[in-house]
Amino acid sequence: MQIYLANIIKGFYFANIFSKKMTHIGKNIKKIRNVKGLSQQSFADLFSLTRGNISSYEESRAEPKIEVIVKIANFFGIPLSDLIEKDLSVNELLHYNTNLVIETERLKTSQQLIKIPFVSTSYKDDYIKQYNNNNFIQELPYLVIPSHSKSNLIAFELDEPENLPSGFDFRSGDILIFEEVTKENIHRIINKLGIQIDNEGIKSGIYKTEETKIYLCLNDWIKYLFDIESDARYWILRASCKQEL
Repeated sequence: MQIYLANIIKGFYFANIFSKKMTHIGKNIKKIRNVKGLSQQSFADLFSLTRGNISSYEESRAEPKIEVIVKIANFFGIPLSDLIEKDLSVNELLHYNTNLVIETERLKTSQQLIKIPFVSTSYKDDYIKQYNNNNFIQELPYLVIPSHSKSNLIAFELDEPENLPSGFDFRSGDILIFEEVTKENIHRIINKLGIQIDNEGIKSGIYKTEETKIYLCLNDWIKYLFDIESDARYWILRASCKQEL
């Protein structure tokens, strides 16, 4: 699943965006809402805006800031240039990947929407280098999901499903959402899919116990010792978003 992120709008392209009048932004926002069945308020809630903001965009009385446009493009899987420059048709919008859209009006009132960092394939290498850098994590793109979890959550775009343990039917482009393993939830990780992140990269496996130790086991031959006191960070799978066939 290709998610279009802010790192595609650097330098010359970034300047060009500001030099153009974004005449199609308001029209496209309205079409996106109609396709997804979102009210102006529901759409605004996804991006920390007000209903008045959305109304102004749609009526061409104002245009969103570039960072808002980037968030909208990221969230709905629409190429940034298309969102800005094209008068998108309903048919085109239906063909963009919108699996990650949250239809807030259909959520139970008891559910809470939270933002979680999203590591796309284009951010993967940088994330491995800076996985313990909170400032870097805070600057990552994010997804908005319903959750009551008090633990840290993070989402990854899967690029190499063959590196997962056997028995999972995930495909390249699927989104996997993980909960960080802590001393408070360590009792829930055994026999669950997880990942370990350290300076060597991202390793996946099933958490298993052997005698008094815990290992992250990719298969019968490859296993990684679980050490919660180390600099590595451990995560357990909480949810997934699969592409439609």
